[in-house]
Amino acid sequence: MSTLAALSALGSPTFWVSLFTLIGVYAAVTMLLNVEAGWGGMWDLGIVGLLAIGSYTYTIVTNPPGSFDVVYAPGWPVWAGILAAMATTGIVAFLVGLPALRARREYFLIITFAFAEVFRQLAINLRDLTQGTVGFNSVARPFESFFERDALRAVLLVVTWGAVLLVYALTRRISRSGYGRALRAMRDNEPVALSLGIRVSRLRLQTFVLVGVAVGGVAPLYMWWLRYANPSVFEPQFTFTAWTALVLGGIASRFGAVLGVAVLLLFTELVELIDVPLEFRNVLVAVHPLAIGLLLVLVLRFRPEGLLSERRTFGARARQQTALDRAGAALYRYFVLGLGAKARTR
Repeated sequence: MSTLAALSALGSPTFWVSLFTLIGVYAAVTMLLNVEAGWGGMWDLGIVGLLAIGSYTYTIVTNPPGSFDVVYAPGWPVWAGILAAMATTGIVAFLVGLPALRARREYFLIITFAFAEVFRQLAINLRDLTQGTVGFNSVARPFESFFERDALRAVLLVVTWGAVLLVYALTRRISRSGYGRALRAMRDNEPVALSLGIRVSRLRLQTFVLVGVAVGGVAPLYMWWLRYANPSVFEPQFTFTAWTALVLGGIASRFGAVLGVAVLLLFTELVELIDVPLEFRNVLVAVHPLAIGLLLVLVLRFRPEGLLSERRTFGARARQQTALDRAGAALYRYFVLGLGAKARTR
């Protein structure tokens, strides 16, 4: 890439809108990964498999009938596609979690990694449903009839970061609740957690399914950004990127996942924009993973717990309630506890 082209990309609003949309998608997935891995101790290498299931479910059910040569294309509206993606990933997470969560540590890693690869191979071979390696070259997106292309990108950026805020609110609520404390107790000392009456197996499965449902809700955002779906975009590289960002930001840190994703993807894009002669482009591509590894080594050398540590997240200062926490607690008491009490009195 020439210097002029690199400067043009950096000065283009479209470039930054696209980049920050992608950062938002990765941030949401990485925060959810932090719930099961950072707090629950379930080191999942197959989260891209759940993302793929949600993405394909959304794409298939929202395809207009006759637009692709597939056996099922009901043409559902966008909101129904999102709900279908969440339901499907939740069901699959339950079915996979039942046997997988009986394993521990490296065995759980292998099972979840294998699950993601098995689904990717199914997407390749079930041509009548997924169009195989060709995939779908268009995806239904919201607001397409109301906005032009550039304006639509900006709107989807806002929608994506709205979803990121929802995921952050969910994970923050979990971290401050008894449920989150039970997760960390299970992670740190399972025998003690069992002696305290925590149903460890049930808690693991609940968390795995919760993360699956939430990833299903994030999957359409990824499809809106890509605008196509095929097996090549669900390779293990997505999971490894999320894990790298989580380690950079700080495993078990509440905001570390977002910070890690932002640092990693910004660094990656800047490396891609380095101006080198055409004959050395292959060298730059080969050095790219090395640069990411060097960044990870440097951060862990000087910040072993990541950019934001778990101790800082759950320290005395972090436990102080903010206005956001008080507002959230008030809404929770009114809508959940209050409505529940009214229902019981009836």
